[in-house]
Amino acid sequence: MAYIRNWRDVQPKIAHLSAVHWGGLRTRESRSEDDRDRLEQLGGFARHALQGRKTSDHHKHENMEQVYYILSGSGEVLFDNKRYPVKFGDAIYLPSGIHHQMFNDMNEVWLEHHVISMNVEGNGGKFTIRNWNQVPPQGDGAGAIRWRQLGYKSEEEINCLRGMHFIDREAVQPDNETIERCYGDTEQVYYVLENRGILQSNGEKQKITEGDMIHIPIGMTYKILNPHQEWLSYLIIAG
Repeated sequence: MAYIRNWRDVQPKIAHLSAVHWGGLRTRESRSEDDRDRLEQLGGFARHALQGRKTSDHHKHENMEQVYYILSGSGEVLFDNKRYPVKFGDAIYLPSGIHHQMFNDMNEVWLEHHVISMNVEGNGGKFTIRNWNQVPPQGDGAGAIRWRQLGYKSEEEINCLRGMHFIDREAVQPDNETIERCYGDTEQVYYVLENRGILQSNGEKQKITEGDMIHIPIGMTYKILNPHQEWLSYLIIAG
C-alpha cells in the first residue's frame, strides 16, 4: 500500500526565521525512526506558512534545487538580489547555491507554500516562475487533465529542473478516474489540493483527501479514482 500522511497530523515548528514549518516526507538518509523518512530519490517535501507582515531569512542551499509551490496568498520572492511577485498556483524554481528569501511583509494574510527539494551535482540553474493556468492542459486518455508546470532540463520552455523529473498539477473529473500508471525508475509524491478521492494501488484502495501527502514508490502500479461530484485536484512531484 502507498504511504499517506496529512500535513495536519505533523507537529509544526519555526524555521527560516519566521515560517511555520510542517515537516513532510523526507529522505531515508536521515536514519531516524520517523515513518515519514522514506524518500529514495527525492530530497524532501514540507509545508511552510508565513504570516502577514513577516519575511523568511536570506539563505541558500549548496547542491540542492528547490521548488516553492504557492498554496494560498501572494507575496514576493528574492532571488539573486531581485524581488519577484508570486501568487496562488505559482511554481517557483530556485537553483542550487544562490541566495533566496520569501516576503509577506506587504500583506495581512498568510502566505502558504510547499518546499520541494532534491540534491543535485553542483550549483546553478535557470530561475523560473510558472503558474498552472499559463500551461496548456493535456488529457491522460481517461478522466484526468494535467498541467506540466516545470519539467526536466531537456524539455523545451519548461527546461529548468536538474534533478527532479517534473512537477505537474492534475485534476480528475467527477465520476471518473485516471489511467493506470507504473514507473520503473521514478519516485513520486502526490499532494491533494482540493476535495477527496481514492488511490487504488496494487489492487488495494485507500481514501485520500485535501492535505494528504502520498508517497508512490518506484514500480508501484496505481490509479486515482474520483467517485464524487466535485473535481479532485492534486500536485505530482516526480524524481
